[in-house]
Amino acid sequence: MSQATKLPEKVINWDILNEIVSMDEDDMGFSKSLLMQFFDQAMSTFDQIEQHIKTDKDLDQLGQLGHFLKGSSASLGLQRIAWVCERIQNYGQKRDGPAVSDENYIKLIQQSLELARTEFVSAKKELGEFYKTEF
Repeated sequence: MSQATKLPEKVINWDILNEIVSMDEDDMGFSKSLLMQFFDQAMSTFDQIEQHIKTDKDLDQLGQLGHFLKGSSASLGLQRIAWVCERIQNYGQKRDGPAVSDENYIKLIQQSLELARTEFVSAKKELGEFYKTEF
């Protein structure tokens, strides 16, 4: 279970992201391309989560998708997205929240997905300002 019980204060953990940016050397191409790949991956994963919510309501699969996105977002310092994705992972594994029905876990995952999309927009905005570009 996560040590962070509430949403991190900052959208981005700059200590982590700056380590990646330091690999850019003369231009910001490397870190920017990693972030662009992540944003594409996140959009696709959000869509997959949405599909599972609407169709098979497969909590195990939803938890796996949350876990997948948690890892990649955390490695880039996108700590709020990682935090929300950990909620999705834990709800999919029925590890967080009160002992509730599968349908309630699905509702919690839907709410978390909406928050993840909001945090995604915030991260894109903050990173766009940093890179002086639009993601």
